[in-house]
Amino acid sequence: MIYCVSDIHGELDKLERMMELIRFSDADHLYIIGDVIDRGVMGVDILRWIMAAPNMTMLLGNHEQMCLDTLGPKNEFGARDLWRQNGGMPTYRELLYHRAPTERSSILRFLAGLPDHLELEVGRRKFHLVHGCPSEDRKARIWGRVTPDSRSPYPDTICIVGHTPTCFLTGKTDGEHRIWHGNNIIDIDCGCGNLRSEHRRLACLRLDDMAEFYVGNSAE
Repeated sequence: MIYCVSDIHGELDKLERMMELIRFSDADHLYIIGDVIDRGVMGVDILRWIMAAPNMTMLLGNHEQMCLDTLGPKNEFGARDLWRQNGGMPTYRELLYHRAPTERSSILRFLAGLPDHLELEVGRRKFHLVHGCPSEDRKARIWGRVTPDSRSPYPDTICIVGHTPTCFLTGKTDGEHRIWHGNNIIDIDCGCGNLRSEHRRLACLRLDDMAEFYVGNSAE
């Protein structure tokens, strides 16, 4: 079976519970559509899990890009402040103060090699996976956001995105967040990592049959 999750944001416990819920096995494959790190404190551990798993594929999210801009070879001006303002300090401290230089370098090389979009075909369905929004522009693919009237720009292809919490598309801030279905665009960011929200959930979409799975702040 083929699964997608996005925007885990350091909540390792939710990812572990999700793997149990979907009964993830060596015969399955998981695509992670960016933003594994930041906000929650276990992002680096999730990265190490993904790096070691032959049946997990990760895409670049804007939080991984902020990490690279801050700790990578370019060390862009102002990048650390932007990262800090967006919840990057747990990852920053973990990589700089609790990981050996060789391990930190390995993680940064892994992030630098991540694709920012991916095409898949599962059964008779075509999918375009991207963190931000489908676009010919790389920055938009990482940082852009879909809107309620967005539509897939690719014929007969379903775009699966994260980055934008689905409550901003539905306008419903009360109650647990659910996967949003638009015009051949599906947003699976259900607010995981928003530690102030009791309604946040990690969502997972199975591409074989479009089944939805959720893990919230209590057992579901």
